[in-house]
Amino acid sequence: MRRRFVTTLAVAVVALGLTGCAVQSSTPVTDLEARERFLAVLDEAQQLIGGDWQTMDDPTPRACVIPLWVAGERYPALRVGEAPRSVEAAAARVEDAWTDAGMRVTRTAIGDVVEVKGESADGELVVLRVSESASTLLGESECRPV
Repeated sequence: MRRRFVTTLAVAVVALGLTGCAVQSSTPVTDLEARERFLAVLDEAQQLIGGDWQTMDDPTPRACVIPLWVAGERYPALRVGEAPRSVEAAAARVEDAWTDAGMRVTRTAIGDVVEVKGESADGELVVLRVSESASTLLGESECRPV
């Protein structure tokens, strides 16, 4: 019976590895440090774009699920600013900064809006949308276990 259990467990572990689903461990920082790190990414992007911004970050965490159905929480953020002097230059500065920070970055044109999306290895998601009429930064911190 014990051998059957060990075999079943081994098959399950191999199957998880083959499907790409593995246990995601939290980064070795506190929940507060993880949130502050995420907000610092948005603060830096605001400085790179320039202008006046309204910060509408939500201090209430949202539920999320870490792989293998572990309950977690993440923090959302929203910042709205004026239009940059140059849409292309602002998008390029933020894209370069997020790439240099090790994020996977994609850039997309949606009509007259340029969207730059960054995803960190820690699960943070940040999105910049800039146009000739406004700038928007939004995102969510990494999912931390509760």
